[in-house]
Amino acid sequence: MNAKTQLNRKPSRAVFDRNGIYAVLDEGLVAHVGLIAGDTPDVHPIVIPMLYARDGDMLLLHGSPASRLLRNAKGGRDVCVTVTLLDALVLARSGLHHSMNYRSVVVMGCASEITDPDAKVAALDRLVEHTVPGRSKQIRPAHDKEVKATTVLILSLDECSMKVRTGGPIDDLDDLDEPSWAGLVPLGVFIGEPEPDEGSTGDPVPGHVAFWSRGPGQVNGRAG
Repeated sequence: MNAKTQLNRKPSRAVFDRNGIYAVLDEGLVAHVGLIAGDTPDVHPIVIPMLYARDGDMLLLHGSPASRLLRNAKGGRDVCVTVTLLDALVLARSGLHHSMNYRSVVVMGCASEITDPDAKVAALDRLVEHTVPGRSKQIRPAHDKEVKATTVLILSLDECSMKVRTGGPIDDLDDLDEPSWAGLVPLGVFIGEPEPDEGSTGDPVPGHVAFWSRGPGQVNGRAG
């Protein structure tokens, strides 16, 4: 942690354990990626939700070469990547003390583009595996034109921080006798039944799809 990633607001909620940080990144599915784009006088912020994956101590991002955000990011602009998992709504006896239980990781740094074809294919497979473990071995390999038509960026996890809130509401002592209900409403990822497309109607749902899950302690394709 450095000056950019140091927590100034409620530093007691900081988590420094690297495995804890990796666990949040492994469990999450969507990252919000932000940077300052444009040139004077058209300088403006951009924040885009993106699929991502962790590969060791690096973060992978990908998208279309036409993406304005990716074009700016690979051009050497600093980026800020945030992954947040919501665990519960915290309902207190006053509006002021309503909150959420969450686990949130912020990564900062300068991303670089992966241009080596083999490394790029491996990164794209890792992105698939992060989303649905076991999937990359069940689908055809990417065509060269598909690889060339995708931008893949890699970002070091050296500059990152994690913040967590757990537990129930923190009410003022004077409010504890209020008749209002207080407590937690747990939140999580809802997983529905797989819905086959027309060409897969009669095929059995493969195990890596049927038993897909997300959450603490679940198999999630982590690459160490």
